[in-house]
Amino acid sequence: MAASDAHSGHQKPGALPAPGALRAGEHRSVADYAWEFLRRNPDYRADFQRSAGERGTARDTINPHWGLRFPADPAVAAGRAEIFWRPDIAPGVVIPLDADDATSDPPAARLGPVGPLRRDEDGLHLRMGGGLQLFLRGAARADGPLIVVLALDQDFGLRVRAVQALHRAVTGAEPPRSRLTAAQRLRLDRSLTALDGALNQESYRTIAETLFGAAVVEREIWKTSSVRGVTIRLVHTGKALMRGGYLKLLKGGL
Repeated sequence: MAASDAHSGHQKPGALPAPGALRAGEHRSVADYAWEFLRRNPDYRADFQRSAGERGTARDTINPHWGLRFPADPAVAAGRAEIFWRPDIAPGVVIPLDADDATSDPPAARLGPVGPLRRDEDGLHLRMGGGLQLFLRGAARADGPLIVVLALDQDFGLRVRAVQALHRAVTGAEPPRSRLTAAQRLRLDRSLTALDGALNQESYRTIAETLFGAAVVEREIWKTSSVRGVTIRLVHTGKALMRGGYLKLLKGGL
C-alpha cells in the first residue's frame, strides 16, 4: 500500500461497534445518526469506560458536552440503545411537558403507550418513535394530562415541528417525513462506512472498494480517480461528524 493512500487519523483499531450494525438504506432517524457517529468517538468510548461502576454499569453522569442526558453504552447500536439527549442540545427532538393541573375543556392530551424511559431528579425522560424524545418535568406523569411547554426563542420553529410529530403520534396519524432527503441519508450511511474503515486503519482504496466495489475503483487510475476524491471527502465528513458534527445534525431537528 502506498503511503499516500493511508488515512491520517490517530484513532487506534479495536474499539469499533460490532460489524453488521450498519446497513445502507436503513431508515434511521436524525437522532439515530447522531448516536451512530458519537458512539464511534474514541474519546466518548473512553469517557464511558471511566464512568462505569465497579460492576460494569455506568453511573448516571457523564461529561455534558457529549449532549447526552444519561450515559449510553457505545457498544449498543441505534435502535437498541436507550439514548436520551439533553433538551438544550436537541430542541427539535426533545419536547418538554408539564402536568396539566387545571381543568381544561377539551381535556389535555394523554400520551398512551410510550417507549423506553428514565426517571431522574428533574423529571421523566421518554423515547418515542422517529427519534422523538419527551421530557416530563417535575411531577408530570406519562398517564396523566399534559401540556406542552414551548420556549419562544430562535429554535421555536424546530420545537413546533417536534410538537406536530408528537400530535401525530398521539392521534395515530402517520409520522411526518424526516427532513433528511434520500441523498442525505445515503451520504450519512457512506460516511459511517468510511469512518469505520478509517478507524480500522484501512487505506482509502480499501474503503473505496467497500463503498463502491472493486470494479468501480479499477476503472480509473487510482491516484487521480474521482472515486478516490469522493472517498477521502467521505472519510473527512465521517470524522467531522464523529468529533462533534453530530450535535449540529441533531440541532436541526427531526
